[in-house]
Amino acid sequence: MNPKLLFFPLLATLLLLCHHAHAVCEPATCGNLTIKYPFWLSGPDLNRSSLAIAACGHPSFELWCSRDGVASLRGSQILVLGIDYTNSSFVAGHKRVADGGDGVCRTDFNISSSLALSPFTISSSNRAICFLYSCNGTEPPEIDGLVNATISNCSKPIYAYLGGSYDRDKPPAIQAGNCTYSYLPVLWPDSPANLTAGANYSPQFKKGFVLEWQKNGFGDCDACNASGGQCRYNNDSAAAFACLCSDGELRGTICAGELLFQFPLLSKT
Repeated sequence: MNPKLLFFPLLATLLLLCHHAHAVCEPATCGNLTIKYPFWLSGPDLNRSSLAIAACGHPSFELWCSRDGVASLRGSQILVLGIDYTNSSFVAGHKRVADGGDGVCRTDFNISSSLALSPFTISSSNRAICFLYSCNGTEPPEIDGLVNATISNCSKPIYAYLGGSYDRDKPPAIQAGNCTYSYLPVLWPDSPANLTAGANYSPQFKKGFVLEWQKNGFGDCDACNASGGQCRYNNDSAAAFACLCSDGELRGTICAGELLFQFPLLSKT
């Protein structure tokens, strides 16, 4: 058989496979979010196998998109409200707080436990808020700046104290008395005003808080893209990051200097 007749079907097949490998991990959308490496879109509402797209990003960055266009970290209580790829950060919210208009009534938890073992850190750009609740029928201790944040929807009194920059390991040193204490990050204006009623707190919680990731910890995606490649997650490599090049090969960093396909020259005879 003429080798030319074998070459063109083979080339077409390789081109199709390469196109599929690239297309399956193209940037996706969820609501108003653009999702790309190190994030990737998966979940039960997506009409494709998670196994087929698991190489699109790091496992910790798997996002599920609900039917109403709300993204979450793998269907967890952590919602993703906005992503800043340049600064390796995103705005997150907790579903318990985001649902309904009574978010301030639902702050009886600590956010750190929801982020255990994740690669994300809570940005120090967030303000720190302390809540005192379930005071066992007693009034909270007298603390300068502590306000009654209870709103009509709350089933129990709750008190709030807005502190300075959030530090997970160093919560404000306030006396809780007989109350239960929680400590949360929140995006808040540098000069907050009118913090005398709970109605001011619930809308603010819907704006979420900032989480950060270490950009260099998940490969040099910018360099990969600049070389004509696409960023991938390689579970078979200790480095995890891989650059998918135009020839379908995964390389450690960049694709510089390669050709789309390299075939031996065919004889004209």
